[in-house]
Amino acid sequence: MPGKVFLRGERVTLRTVESEDEDIDLLQQARNDPDLREGLLFRSPSTRGQVEEFIEEPVEDNDDTALLFVCVDEEPVGTVTLFDVHRENATLAYWLLPEFHGEGYATEAVALVIDHAFDTLGLNHLVAWTIDYNEDSQALLGRLGFSHEGTYREHVFRKGEHHDTEHYGILADEWVGSETILDEQSSS
Repeated sequence: MPGKVFLRGERVTLRTVESEDEDIDLLQQARNDPDLREGLLFRSPSTRGQVEEFIEEPVEDNDDTALLFVCVDEEPVGTVTLFDVHRENATLAYWLLPEFHGEGYATEAVALVIDHAFDTLGLNHLVAWTIDYNEDSQALLGRLGFSHEGTYREHVFRKGEHHDTEHYGILADEWVGSETILDEQSSS
């Protein structure tokens, strides 16, 4: 049985990730896909056991951690994660299967989680980072109102060389809300 719906948008739903075969299979696919893992933290192959441990680990560390599937027409197509929740700060991460890029699904999913972080959890500062060559992710963060907060020079090794990571952040009083973001997105 799929996980429970946690947040619902107009075109996406966010549901919990469960320790079930289909959830584990999708996460393992993403972590081992050469194109997807370039933007993720995973450089080595992931076994099924490692993925199962990954699913269980965030929940044990912090009750406010959210590992959620982004679902389109009830099918999981990626994840959005709120983690490293400490005091009034947290980190956001997200990915979608390549065939779902460019459709606005990531923007909607991340906006829903930002609403949750600021309005429900009372957080004040969210951060996200991208590899320097991931211009699509940088544009997504810009659309959501994030500001570039800094660069970690030659921070990760990908595609045979060292790359900078670009760090972005948004404060609660800068967030205009998912409804405004999604209205702007649909009118453009």
